[in-house]
Amino acid sequence: MVYIDLLVVEDLIYNYVILLGVSLLLTRITNFKKIFLSSVIGTIPLIFLFTNISNQLNFLVSFVFSVIMSIVAFSYKDIIYTIKNIFYMYTTSIFIGGFIYLINVNFLPTINNYLLNVIFLILLSPIITIIYIKSIHKFKTDYSNYYKVDIYFSGIEKITVTSFLDTGNKLIDPYKHRPIILINKSLINLDNQKILLVPYNTVNNSDLLECIVPEKIYIHNIGYKRNFLVGLMNEVNIEGADCILNQKLLERI
Repeated sequence: MVYIDLLVVEDLIYNYVILLGVSLLLTRITNFKKIFLSSVIGTIPLIFLFTNISNQLNFLVSFVFSVIMSIVAFSYKDIIYTIKNIFYMYTTSIFIGGFIYLINVNFLPTINNYLLNVIFLILLSPIITIIYIKSIHKFKTDYSNYYKVDIYFSGIEKITVTSFLDTGNKLIDPYKHRPIILINKSLINLDNQKILLVPYNTVNNSDLLECIVPEKIYIHNIGYKRNFLVGLMNEVNIEGADCILNQKLLERI
């Protein structure tokens, strides 16, 4: 048995949560009235669930309404802006829908009361949306700090590594004030390389860091840089990275 009123309320709340999630994710300037109106418009395609139209036509109708929802909620600035809004509406919807389906199948199969099921899922969808937004923001923040770099040394071939820009790396050569990047020493052939011992301080103690003077570095999509040092580490404990860049290095390019 299908409760039409509950189906409409469920879809209305899902639409609202999705649009609010996109607004927070893309930092769109809008208001709750526009999002609510857009959510109401998004419930209209439910009418076609009770008709005999084909799946292809039903998808086309849904897509047209998603365009309208995007424009109502976030206005129209240009085609790229609108396409991006629609894309994230769909990806957010897929994430929430898939997660709720997983919960529904694995944890709520014994709940026969449709009203209780809907209430539970409606309460769950904002939590899922928050998790989704935080995970996307973390992904964007983390991976925007990864760079592919080529480091050139005297007498040996260049090495190409994936580097992570760590704002906490503020190591500076105290003698010539050169920024220091850190790299796994196992990646470098240290034969015939002059090792410098550079003093540095940590919270707990002071020590000496083995460093090499390279010829230059090329940070892809950024440019070349000289006048810096490469500090040698036994291991760089950052996922997917073999090198830690220095913020000063990018500031001077």
